[in-house]
Amino acid sequence: MVLLDRCVPPGVGAALNHFDIDFKTLADIYGRDGAQSVADVDWIRDSAAQGWLALTQNFKIPRVAHEAAAIREHSARILCYHKANLTREAKGLILGRHLRALGQLVDHSSAAFWRIAPRGIHRDI
Repeated sequence: MVLLDRCVPPGVGAALNHFDIDFKTLADIYGRDGAQSVADVDWIRDSAAQGWLALTQNFKIPRVAHEAAAIREHSARILCYHKANLTREAKGLILGRHLRALGQLVDHSSAAFWRIAPRGIHRDI
């Protein structure tokens, strides 16, 4: 299961479905209003507690001390696009290119924040 951060467009969920990967949005978990106000540290904690991967396009998360601490404390596993202003199609293609990384994160037992780009993966945590 992959939890999509509020900043990830719904079309990315459709791309995940094409790869037979289930997903939930923050609205599925916290409700429509709650999804807009839930703190990053809360969805980080909750996704880790469920054993889910999370997908975001907020590449600044590991640079924010309390958010990086939440990733480490809860052993959260997060995949992130290398930049936010990609088209939906580009996001789907990049995700498809890095399906192996998604599988590696499923098997990864410790905290991880990996940024995916067309030409590689940057492991921030």
